[in-house]
Amino acid sequence: MYSKTKRLLAAGCASLLMVFSSAPAYAGGLLRDAEIEATLRQMADPIFETAGIVPASDVRIFLVNDEAINAFVAGGLNMFIHTGLIKKATTPEMLYGVLAHETGHIAGAHLSKLRDISRRATIGSIIGAIVGVGAMAGGAGGAGAGVLAGSQSMAMRTMLSDIRVNEQAADHAALEYLDGLNISASGMQDMFTVLRRQERGRNMDPYLLSHPLSKDRVTTVRNHVMQSSIPYGNVPDATISERYARMRAKLIGFTDSKQVIDRTYPAKDTSFAARYARAIAAYRFHEGERAMQQMQALVQSAPNDAYLLDTQGQICFELARLTCAVEAYGKSHALEPSSHLIMTDYAKALLQRGEIRDRAEAINLLETATNADRTLAFAWRLLATAYGKDKRMGDSYFALAHERAATGNYKDSLIFLKKARPLLKHNPQRLQLASDLEQEATREIKRAAEERSLF
Repeated sequence: MYSKTKRLLAAGCASLLMVFSSAPAYAGGLLRDAEIEATLRQMADPIFETAGIVPASDVRIFLVNDEAINAFVAGGLNMFIHTGLIKKATTPEMLYGVLAHETGHIAGAHLSKLRDISRRATIGSIIGAIVGVGAMAGGAGGAGAGVLAGSQSMAMRTMLSDIRVNEQAADHAALEYLDGLNISASGMQDMFTVLRRQERGRNMDPYLLSHPLSKDRVTTVRNHVMQSSIPYGNVPDATISERYARMRAKLIGFTDSKQVIDRTYPAKDTSFAARYARAIAAYRFHEGERAMQQMQALVQSAPNDAYLLDTQGQICFELARLTCAVEAYGKSHALEPSSHLIMTDYAKALLQRGEIRDRAEAINLLETATNADRTLAFAWRLLATAYGKDKRMGDSYFALAHERAATGNYKDSLIFLKKARPLLKHNPQRLQLASDLEQEATREIKRAAEERSLF
């Protein structure tokens, strides 16, 4: 697991959606991890299909490194899940409820409706309320309400009322999706209960909230659960519970303090997830030999698990045991040959080992990964390094231009494209791709300037 960028694919987010949906994610960054993303897709894809979003792969899911209990959609078919939400959602049905709710926003085209709602408010009222609504979008409840005052208050009250209607519609859609998949809505009820606890003790004006009060949402979902024929806590896929437990254990092991990890996964807990979390924690807190032994024991118990091998490869790599890393990543890639993140991990280890044959294989892996997923900033950077070692400077600048674009730095992207062009004159395919990226970067720089002029 590694952080790629502190930007949220700026190209995909409209200006007003940056205010209402995207702002909270800047508190952390995006995390990319093959196992976690595969688990999220296994859970989310059936919901997307039930909602009529076909193919389900059209929706991209991003993991935001932020402890807030939050999830949101932005820029069309992009869903963002905070790590803090997954760690607080102790059962898979709790996360199912969140995924279903956010799918309700996508299926209901609430983002495009929000653009229309926002245009009906005056620019002055939006400017005066940016901080407030941004805080509420981050799960802060009424924390931002203090800035909504004076002549701006009525316009923003109207806007927030419309947003609350969207939230209620997404809740109802979520219940339909869960019923259609035979998943208990009890997890959705539990998630709202967690949010309700956060609201206690706050004196909140319900008309200045971007979401309905959690106590009302708990009541609605509880009534639905009581009337439902679906068994309480039911999850139809038996493999999900184990995979979900592993996902949470991995997140907690990689991101929480030793005290939290020890409390959550004490030594007496011999479950696979607990052993996984403790192995990761041992690596993080400089107990290298212990981490290696614990990970090897896990791999021996599940030798054909690509994601365990990927984690083992990471631990070996960080401990500078490159032969171990290359072997583990190689096995992982063989088991999951379509995972672009595992390809990138494998290439990273091959490049670090430094043999000439390793570099050729790494370039092939990275070209495959970046051709399929242009947002892999880390893969583009590795590819630039590999090209540079092969004295292919035009290709290296081309890769760096893509790396900058993937992190939202379009000005630097244009600088590297300018350097790449004269060196790619004998490669018409790359020149055309460079032209395409140049147009994209120019368009995004112009769009950003237009947004600044509005505010």
